[in-house]
Amino acid sequence: MTGLHPRMQARYLVEAMNGGDDESMLVELARLTANRASGGRESHLVVTELISALAEMMLTAGGATAQEDRDYGLELTNDEDDAIAIDETSPPVRATVRALLAELNERTDDALFQVDLALREDTLLATLEVFAHILLWTIGMLKWCDANDVARPQWLGAMAFARRAHGDG
Repeated sequence: MTGLHPRMQARYLVEAMNGGDDESMLVELARLTANRASGGRESHLVVTELISALAEMMLTAGGATAQEDRDYGLELTNDEDDAIAIDETSPPVRATVRALLAELNERTDDALFQVDLALREDTLLATLEVFAHILLWTIGMLKWCDANDVARPQWLGAMAFARRAHGDG
């Protein structure tokens, strides 16, 4: 996957995770981790694209307007849908959530700083934590947008989830 535009890498990872292609996911995440360990920034660029797309979809779904003053927050829940404090999450996940919040609130520099924090450790575990969460959030939002005929970034594919959900794809 080396040399692809970050959006294409992001789309590949979304499709691999959604399709249950764990082997391809793990190989790509290991490659991104190794790239980061040698000073590369591919992981950062891919995560930034996913956060930007996710924020765009969330704002569109919420009916946000460009003129609106933004002050968004998120409620975090665990696997049992119980609310949890952000401090109960691991540092990479905490920084990923904060990057999304910063992007939602049009604080791009803060979002980039949080992505740097999220990917600070050049370990596969940190990479897995960050990418697993942001990919699951993105897939969930794509499915919601498709099911509700809400616009979503075209670079992530054209309503593939809606077609699959209806057995057409």
